[in-house]
Amino acid sequence: MTEPSTGPSTGQRGLRPWGGRRRWVLFDLDGTLLDYAAAETAAVRATLADARLEPTPELTAAYREINARHWAALERGETTGARLRVERWRELLDVHGGDHSDPDELAQRYLAHLAAGAQLHDGAYEVVSDLTEDHAIAYVTNGLADVQRPRLLASSLAGFAEVVVISDEVGAAKPDPAIFDAAFDQMGRPERDAVVMVGDSLSADIAGGRAYGLTTVWLADAGRPDPVLDDRMPDHRIARLSELPPLVRGRA
Repeated sequence: MTEPSTGPSTGQRGLRPWGGRRRWVLFDLDGTLLDYAAAETAAVRATLADARLEPTPELTAAYREINARHWAALERGETTGARLRVERWRELLDVHGGDHSDPDELAQRYLAHLAAGAQLHDGAYEVVSDLTEDHAIAYVTNGLADVQRPRLLASSLAGFAEVVVISDEVGAAKPDPAIFDAAFDQMGRPERDAVVMVGDSLSADIAGGRAYGLTTVWLADAGRPDPVLDDRMPDHRIARLSELPPLVRGRA
C-alpha cells in the first residue's frame, strides 16, 4: 500500500475554522463505511444458485458489469430504482440463461440476500464513534431503502447517525443536489462550510458534494491516481478511514 496523501489534493479549499458552529460529517455508506463488495459477492452467489446457475467468478463479474451500468444510468437520471432492481437480472438471464423464468422474483431474492450483509470496512466503527464526540453524523446513500435500512440497522453504525437519507426514499441520487437538499432539511440547514462530505465515489460523492458547496474527502483505493482537474477533484484524499478524524479536526 502506498503512503496516503495527508494534505489537500488540490490546494483550492481547506477545512475552515469552525468557530462555535455545529459541525457535520456526511458519510456515504457503501464502499466508504459498509463493505458493499463483500455483501454483494455473497448475495450474487446466493441468487445465482437460486437461479440454478453456477456462481463462477466469470458470472459474478458479468453481473457486476451489468449492475454498474444500471447504477450509472440511475446517477444520470436515466432510470429509476424500481427499474434497476429488475432490469439488471433480466439482462443477466437474457445473456446467460438460467433455470428461472421470473426476473422479478429473482430480484426480490437478491435484495433479501443483500439486506443481510452488514459487513464493515476496517476502522469504520472506530472512526465514526470517535467523530461523534464533536461532530454530528449523517449518512447519505445511493441505494434501495429495503436493502440499505436493514443493512444499516444490522450493523454497529446505526446509532451514530442523526440523519439517514436514502436516494430511493427521496427520489434523487447523488450527485443530484436534491438528495443534499433532503439531507440539509433534516440537518436543520447548517452553513455549508461547516459540513464535510466523505465518500469513495468521485462521480457521486465528490462531484455532488463539491457542486453543493461542501468540502469533500475522497476515500481512495491505494494506488488509484487522482482525477484530472474537474468537478470531481476532491479537496482531500485519504487512503484509510483512520486518517479522517485528524483531518476534519484540522490537525493533519
